[in-house]
Amino acid sequence: MLSRRNFLAAAAVPAAAQEAPSRRPKGVGPLKITDARTLRAGGYEYFKIYTDGGVTGIGEPSHSNGELNADFLEKLIKPLIVGMDAFEIEKIWEKMYVGSYKIRGQSASIAISGVDIAIHDIVGKALGVPVYQLLGGLVRDPIPMYASFTSRERTPAEQARLCAKAVEDGFSATKIKIASRHGYDGPPKFPDEQMVREVRSAIGDKIRFMVDANSGYSVPRAISMGRLLEAQGVFWFEEPVPFTDHEGTAKVAAALDIAIAGGEQDHTRYDFHKLIAANACDILQADPIKAGGLSECKKIAALIDASDRYYVPHNTSHALGLVAVLHLAASTPCIRYANEYVTEGDYRRSALKEPLIPAKGFLSVPKGPGLGVEIKES
Repeated sequence: MLSRRNFLAAAAVPAAAQEAPSRRPKGVGPLKITDARTLRAGGYEYFKIYTDGGVTGIGEPSHSNGELNADFLEKLIKPLIVGMDAFEIEKIWEKMYVGSYKIRGQSASIAISGVDIAIHDIVGKALGVPVYQLLGGLVRDPIPMYASFTSRERTPAEQARLCAKAVEDGFSATKIKIASRHGYDGPPKFPDEQMVREVRSAIGDKIRFMVDANSGYSVPRAISMGRLLEAQGVFWFEEPVPFTDHEGTAKVAAALDIAIAGGEQDHTRYDFHKLIAANACDILQADPIKAGGLSECKKIAALIDASDRYYVPHNTSHALGLVAVLHLAASTPCIRYANEYVTEGDYRRSALKEPLIPAKGFLSVPKGPGLGVEIKES
């Protein structure tokens, strides 16, 4: 029997001495990372990772971080990963996470996300398999999508018409914005109650209907609004109070029957462990281009599944972020509901060479090696 003292002594062996050799298919050698660059496509920045085998991968960090993404990649992450074997996905992720411990936070997680997605693209291409195969294999395809509207500038009548059009186009669910974003009960441009009633009337009773308050209410106001939403058959109430207030969100959840959704601002399994422990949300929304990439979102999915909750990734991308969601949803059992597809603006003008546009409310996961898509580099 291993004594506690011997166990601790074994644990103290340097990590390098405990590492097992990489395992990969016979004949597939290491792919050493040689460079990491930021490139521009469709008006946004993406990460491109190069290897000595000529295989490259592209990932998308959340554009919420703007030009900071380029700085994080060049000054922080690139020195950590150059020289590493791209097949060592978990080891790369851990090195990025530990290497950013002094500045750990959402910005660092966004940068890690973009690199992790690119690494999956490299490994999939090298092995000749789609990314969903690396994540556990195909669970579902095609992937159901919901029509998501992000503007708060429309009148209730205008928003109702757009939601009705989405239903005509084949979407079986839709989501709108309510409240004043981070408004602390401030009045929205148009009355929430009227907005919800008009949209529900326009789409009918059988269409799944969600609302997103973007941290807009206090706890008492959120509970009051939640009761109105329940009367209108709304499926979920997203970020009813400031997303940092897990206790307040839990109070809202306890007072209502409607499902509470949240987590788009959270990152890594450690944040989501706290969110779940607080009993704050029924539906968790870890975003692959914010929360730590595909590697981390699979771990977060396991936490969500083990806690008898559901996972619906947040997504506002029409490019690689959307592609990452498709591979994740295709390979993750607890992503059972429709996934987010933003229908604002000219969403056909994607950075992808072949834009992903739902057909009757569904998208097929790309089947080519890696992410299975190409972007139009500029």
